Amino acid sequence: MLNKGFVLENRYKIVNVAGKGGTSVVYRAVDLKANNAQRAVKEVMKTNGTDAYNARQESLLIKEFYEKDVKNSFFPNIIEIIDNDPNALYIVQDYINGVSMEKLLAYDPFRHKTVLRYAKDICYVMSFIHKCGFIHSDMKPDNIMVVRNEEDFENAKRPDKFGKLKFIDFGSVIERQEGTFAYTPAYAAPEQFNQEELDEQTDIFNIGATLYHMLTGKKPKNVSANGELVSSAERFVFDKGANAGLVRIIRKCVSDDKTKRYRSCDELYEELERTDNHTYFRATGIVAGLAALSLCVSLFAGIMANKSRSEDFTKLVERAENTAEYSARADAFEKVIIADGSYADAYLKLIELYKNDMVFDADETEQILALINENINLLKKDPQYEEVAYELGILYWYYYFYGNTSDDVSQQSGSTSGKIASVKWFREAQTQNFRKRSPDKYEIAQVYCAIGDFCSQTQKKENELLKKNYCSDLWDSMKALSELVEEANADSEIIILETYKTLINLEYANMRELAKSGINYDEQKSFLDDIKEKTESINTADDSANEAKRYVLRFYNDIIEEIQGA
Repeated sequence: MLNKGFVLENRYKIVNVAGKGGTSVVYRAVDLKANNAQRAVKEVMKTNGTDAYNARQESLLIKEFYEKDVKNSFFPNIIEIIDNDPNALYIVQDYINGVSMEKLLAYDPFRHKTVLRYAKDICYVMSFIHKCGFIHSDMKPDNIMVVRNEEDFENAKRPDKFGKLKFIDFGSVIERQEGTFAYTPAYAAPEQFNQEELDEQTDIFNIGATLYHMLTGKKPKNVSANGELVSSAERFVFDKGANAGLVRIIRKCVSDDKTKRYRSCDELYEELERTDNHTYFRATGIVAGLAALSLCVSLFAGIMANKSRSEDFTKLVERAENTAEYSARADAFEKVIIADGSYADAYLKLIELYKNDMVFDADETEQILALINENINLLKKDPQYEEVAYELGILYWYYYFYGNTSDDVSQQSGSTSGKIASVKWFREAQTQNFRKRSPDKYEIAQVYCAIGDFCSQTQKKENELLKKNYCSDLWDSMKALSELVEEANADSEIIILETYKTLINLEYANMRELAKSGINYDEQKSFLDDIKEKTESINTADDSANEAKRYVLRFYNDIIEEIQGA
């Protein structure tokens, strides 16, 4: 252990001990060769060779992060690593004049605006780490330093007055490289307790647990008790009056089902941005605003009070069921949802109503997304939630229409942006409960996701190389969809025919890339022949179905001629 006044390497003069760990001591020092700039000197004893080795590797990683992220650095600058002492390793870095977030939270929870500000910083850093090819796996308040401002930081109790964040502990990243499963129980995801493979969504769970601590001032319950996994519903309990937007975000982050969490830190960051700007989620291409959150919450609270009178609610449902005119029926089911946001059947009736004219337009999109986003936590409690998500995915896939003024329905329905937007909802439907109740729809949801992801990738860059890489997977998805659609949609000839339209359009748009991927002319022709035969066997009963059938049969010959030359 170094004494006060000791000068390390004729440069770093020890001022005092700043902190102690199991096998290390951190000193505060001044750099005699840099105008007495403050430094932190970490002394790691070599009694256990692994500790010193890991500390060195961690420091090299932090140095790499710092150098790659100079403009917005949230990482301490590693000045040098001194390894010429047989008993200890010394790591010198810039001194962080701050306090750990965990200690700060011992005073009070953060205001929701402060949570949002720091949450976006955490997302930025974690996204940066992911893009460097790493998983953190141990994000928590104790690993985050809040930098002191020049003003009276010591006596201030308002964290929104504090400065930027610095991230200090990346030991878990090093351990992950070695295949270990170290984690902090209060912030850990279920897959960490189960020693399953970790990925970006594990870090998203850790972030959600950290945000919960920031918002509530309470650590989450541990991931396990008496050797048994504890559900997130038990671990993350919010007080009345907690900011609804943040509660919704945190609950999604800490879902026990990884598929229901945000897919990336970038996606989570965007959601935090929307919440920070007091706006609600909108599908791709829609830029409409909603009424102020406070008005929505007060309206919702007032209606929920009326819901306790079950007779009134029953009358609302009956009135909606018996209303025939489109606008009045849509308004009536909206009132039902406002009265009880968990009543999934009302959402399904609205979706059915939107399908009637074969167009899912901007007003309809805004109406149902506003209702779903306001009531998502309640709706997810209904056993039919996955059915709502699936049908909303179908609605986007086949009927999404925004800004197209064509009178030709075939030109309006099934837009690429609709397919991309549908993926979110098809993913929501992919739960084990839905798989048991509706196995055919579950499989179709998986296929729709695969094709929707393909559409998203090709729309983003139209890069031939990437398109080739995706084509074999696309071909498998196209064949699977052709096989599944008839059985799962036996009562809807228009859905079946619109699916066939989608398939031949995909074939036409990608025939050359499919051929380059090894799918030859005979295979492609056989696939199209099967679609043609199935289409011819369908007896269409209305104009929309007739138009879709004519489209498929008319386009068939054109595509056959094209693929012969592909």
